[in-house]
Amino acid sequence: MRERILLTVVGKTDPIRGEHDGPILHIIRHYRPKKAILLLSEEVAGEEDEYHHNREAIGLLDPDCQVETVHTGIQDVHSYDAFALTLLSVCSRIRELHPEKEILINITSGTPQLETALCMIAIADPEHYTAIQVVSPERSANKAPMFNPKRDLIEEWFETDVDNEEGSPSRCHAPRLLNFKRPMVQFQIQSLIENYDYSGALLLYQENRENFSERTGLLLEHARRRLNLEHKEAEQTAVKLDMKEELYPIRRSDIAQLTEFYNSMRIKQVRGELNDFSMRLEIMTLYTGRYLMEKCMRVRLEDVTVGRSLKNSHIMYLDRDKCTGKIPGIQGYLDERFSDKKSGRFEWGKPVNALSIVHIVKFLSTQPGNEKYRQAADEMIRWAALSGQVRNPAAHTIVAITDEIIRESYDNKDSAALVKSIYTVLRQAFGSQWKEEAFEIYGRINVLIKQAMENSDG
Repeated sequence: MRERILLTVVGKTDPIRGEHDGPILHIIRHYRPKKAILLLSEEVAGEEDEYHHNREAIGLLDPDCQVETVHTGIQDVHSYDAFALTLLSVCSRIRELHPEKEILINITSGTPQLETALCMIAIADPEHYTAIQVVSPERSANKAPMFNPKRDLIEEWFETDVDNEEGSPSRCHAPRLLNFKRPMVQFQIQSLIENYDYSGALLLYQENRENFSERTGLLLEHARRRLNLEHKEAEQTAVKLDMKEELYPIRRSDIAQLTEFYNSMRIKQVRGELNDFSMRLEIMTLYTGRYLMEKCMRVRLEDVTVGRSLKNSHIMYLDRDKCTGKIPGIQGYLDERFSDKKSGRFEWGKPVNALSIVHIVKFLSTQPGNEKYRQAADEMIRWAALSGQVRNPAAHTIVAITDEIIRESYDNKDSAALVKSIYTVLRQAFGSQWKEEAFEIYGRINVLIKQAMENSDG
């Protein structure tokens, strides 16, 4: 058993009230700590310093118990704002001085505000703190005569203390405080998931898993892996939850892939992680352009490229003969659009990138049957230009990408407007395959997590 010390504020029922121990004496009687540390507010410090009545009472009960008094400087014992930081600081310092000891925290003495604050401190670090509650002898509010150090002798009161009698029952109780802890942790988890911080929420769940159902943990794990684009692992968790169909409303893999990537970008933007957001814009532009070209304009990537395998990758290169054969007139268009290059014309044989794909889409949008995609093509050209202008700063500098930087390169529009633009283009591209619930999936997951926490039996 670890050595114990008692950490306590001094209340009006201490040291003795009526013919019974106050909470401080009662805890010492039944737990026998090696030391009692009395935290004195300004309200009680004067009397304790002058009369030492609590120190003397402890000495009468247990001469071996060391007593230390700490002047906290707390003036308003009814205001959380007035004492919260001070009380936390004092308790933390005592814990640091006694790292190997079990610190008993008296949660019965003092004002209700002090008692509640001490409960919160005990809850936050159960490895070091044990909260002790002392029930009044009447099993109700204390109404017995109160010791007055200005007129009473502590020795006389101690002699009449019936808790000294052999076989006197203990009124101490070490509550688990789950009624406090679970709502606190639940509120913290909810705050984290509302900011899409599933990693932080999952860690908090794992530290307090005894308070929540396994389903809560599985949903948090699913959300974390899904947002990190760990598709296989996220789907496996959805299967464990028996929610594969609900959590994945889109069956087509190409549309699902774009939707998942869009959702990850949107959350990066909402959280203000604009460097990561900007780094993903090139990929979003490339794959959205490819989807429009292949699925909406019926030109496959293989129709305009040749593939080469290099080590562990397969790279697609734009091929002039294949491209001009499939799309008559494309060479003149591309030469005009890329006339600022050294050669003064478009350079064939380069790996496919977002800019080249969206210009092919732009040219195709001028052909009969594809005119409805012209506005989307124009918008994607702006994405590609923006991506090129912010990609290098985002990847190779420690300067944060801001909305101001994005505005300078994107027609004075910010990242929120860019997200809205991507949403609009995808909606047009997917057409009848569009499923709004897929684009709101993290909102749905958050609702499921909250429901799982509320329904947890612990």
